[in-house]
Amino acid sequence: MLNILYPILIIGVYICIHVYFNTQVQKTGDDFYMDRIDKQKTTPKVYDVMHKLLPKETNKEWLTNYMIILSLLPLIFNFNSDLGYNFLGLLLTINIIRDITINLTILPKNVDCVLDKTMISHLIGSCYDKIFSGHFSFVYILTLLYYSYGYITNIPILIIWNVINAIIILISRSHYTIDIVMSFFVCSFIFVQNYNILNMFI
Repeated sequence: MLNILYPILIIGVYICIHVYFNTQVQKTGDDFYMDRIDKQKTTPKVYDVMHKLLPKETNKEWLTNYMIILSLLPLIFNFNSDLGYNFLGLLLTINIIRDITINLTILPKNVDCVLDKTMISHLIGSCYDKIFSGHFSFVYILTLLYYSYGYITNIPILIIWNVINAIIILISRSHYTIDIVMSFFVCSFIFVQNYNILNMFI
């Protein structure tokens, strides 16, 4: 029983901290960038190589959430408790790192991004939670686990699925290219080293 309660407790504590960090990054970003606009200073533009190359389709941001849902289907319909536990622990480790990095350097938000004030918005993300991408992390770490558990049988499928996800994230302007690149390196490192924070409490 204790083995089940510890992960639930850790996840509960993390969700509270996560909402706080997301709220802070939104507040800090708004205060900094809106203050510049109020004083008629130019809000800095960010040069992004993939934003220059790819079309801008901000109305397609909903596709990023569909990629997460589609990626979860193999786990839902062929549930493996060991895979689910490892996914949850690795993703939690990644998100703790991410909650720190999004507050260290706050890049300008997409001009079309408007965040409502509900708690669910601060749970999912904010307009300023850029470095690094949580949507890419979610799908990438899950597909790595699918490959290691035999759900995905060849590397080209793993690569193509993650490239499609990255392109959707970029064309919707949900993230900058650096967010995707950093997510790739952080997730790869966490996966290879198997830094599953839930294992610390078992």
